[in-house]
Amino acid sequence: MIYKVNMYNFSGLRHRMQRIIGSNAGGLLLVILLFGVMVVANARTITDMAGRKVTVPDKITRVIPYDNKTNPILFSVAGNLMIAKARSMESPYLRFISKDFLSKREIDTKNAEEVIKLKPDVIIVGAFLEDRDNVSRYEAFASKINIPLVVVDLELMNLDKTYDFLGQLLGKTAEAKSCSGYIRSVYGDVEKYTKGKRVAGKAYMANDNDGLRTSPNSSNHAQLFDVMKISNAAHVSLDAKGFAQVSMEQVMAWNPDYVFCVGKGEASPYRNILKSATWRGITATKTKRVFFVPTEPYSWFDIPPSVNRILGLVWFNDLFYNQPNEITRQKVKEFYRIFYHYELMDKEYAGLYAWR
Repeated sequence: MIYKVNMYNFSGLRHRMQRIIGSNAGGLLLVILLFGVMVVANARTITDMAGRKVTVPDKITRVIPYDNKTNPILFSVAGNLMIAKARSMESPYLRFISKDFLSKREIDTKNAEEVIKLKPDVIIVGAFLEDRDNVSRYEAFASKINIPLVVVDLELMNLDKTYDFLGQLLGKTAEAKSCSGYIRSVYGDVEKYTKGKRVAGKAYMANDNDGLRTSPNSSNHAQLFDVMKISNAAHVSLDAKGFAQVSMEQVMAWNPDYVFCVGKGEASPYRNILKSATWRGITATKTKRVFFVPTEPYSWFDIPPSVNRILGLVWFNDLFYNQPNEITRQKVKEFYRIFYHYELMDKEYAGLYAWR
């Protein structure tokens, strides 16, 4: 919840202090007290989604995202308040998103001097809340630059609540309602289609050119499999940033029934897997169940692990649970309009599924 800070009643205090200090100090004291009233009146204390108490301006007009995974969330609900976007390697290659987003200044949000120069009212960061080390790291950065930092939830099935929270925080309730309403409709579809069912077989997420970097079952990046009741073939320990480097021998032992290839263009393993003699022995390759994951402007699977994953739910409803193709097309186009502020044409929609 978001709470207002109450104004103090300084009248009695002023008179008592004047008797102690003397009447000559009255003018100075009054200025100090009035300044205190003004500061408090224009601030409020909130409880962010990580349970942290944060003091923020009563009216927020200048916001920056902490990182790339927060970029699309913040832009979709409050693009006009977003004074910059976090730097990303993908930025020069983004398509099918508003020109307003593309034209925004890009900054290194880990550079304290660069952030301070922009004078944001608040910094927003999306996080997986069970990872307290990450939350502590964000807090340390905020303390260093003395700018309020607000944490929001990136859990795939909590994103509707994230938009509700941001709507209140930023004074964007109408925009937030549009976003959270769409997300809840997709959650409803998932519940309807998956009720009492489970996908037969195992799936593997293939990343990097050779397909040997994956999001295993313990990774937040693989939440799409969990929600859609699909067994993750990869059962290994995580390395940095929610991924694991595996060997071809491990993939062959797992023998996934489905392979989902993540990455843009040559960075995607899609073509290499289809051409590889080694991968031909995998069940997914034999049965032609190797899929290129749409990536424009962001991957529908996990990169970054943000609101873009909602499209993965829509797609998997179609792929595994017989959601009609026309419903999928309508849902995808609606998402691009609401979240990316982009009117996706039918030709562009068809091209999303093709490797390029």
